Amino acid sequence: MKPTLIFPLLTLILLCSCGRLAKNTDHKPLINKDTINKETAKKPPAKKLIPVLGYRFMIAGDFDGDGKKEILTEHFISGVDHKETCKFYENGDYDTLVSLNYDKRPISFLTCNKKRIHDLVIAPDGNSLGLSYLKNEGDLDGDGADEISYVVGWADWSSINTYVIMTYKNQKWKDLYSFEIRDWQLPDLPQTYNQYGLIGLENKIVNTEDTAANKKIEKDLNDFSGFIKKIANNKIQIIHFTDDADLDTTVVDIRKRHRKK
Repeated sequence: MKPTLIFPLLTLILLCSCGRLAKNTDHKPLINKDTINKETAKKPPAKKLIPVLGYRFMIAGDFDGDGKKEILTEHFISGVDHKETCKFYENGDYDTLVSLNYDKRPISFLTCNKKRIHDLVIAPDGNSLGLSYLKNEGDLDGDGADEISYVVGWADWSSINTYVIMTYKNQKWKDLYSFEIRDWQLPDLPQTYNQYGLIGLENKIVNTEDTAANKKIEKDLNDFSGFIKKIANNKIQIIHFTDDADLDTTVVDIRKRHRKK
């Protein structure tokens, strides 16, 4: 080939190549077939929510000081139909649980098998999941009647909670003392497995009724010593959190009725 023909030929090849490149830039990028299948595949159906009735606390003691034993029983009813309702749901996240709980407007309260002892309404405003803890603390003030303590399972996103001590005097339940705790300090509830994190109850609700796991959970609950110890009449040692969020023990006089929050 003559040298004079080389330059025009190269120019023609370059022009054709540039034309093809410019044309290809208008095309959409190729998508792998597997990628299409993954992107268009339907999501698996959500698991059906399964109601979990949840544990109901029951404690015995002489709460009015007459020398006879009574029984206090927890109730968790819907404010809509006034019937016992479930505390939890399997297969649902915590936001769903709170939403469903709000719709039911539940009421948490204690009743006594002795009619002369009035009901103790724990959470009447529809934002609780019932009780997380209930205990007979014995006679703390030396008047011959047993005091009780409880912790509410609030339907919120905080692990900060309050340990409340109540006494029954003059045919009324009275708030004797209270102080700050954390939800994660409490044992799990029988008939469910749940776990508390830094922002409240985590999504680990599993019905364990009539299983070996449930028996272990119930034993741990019964063996749990709580957060207070009687030192003398009207004096108790409490395990609580300080203002700096440190765990500490303090001896307090419950007659002063002050609170640690």
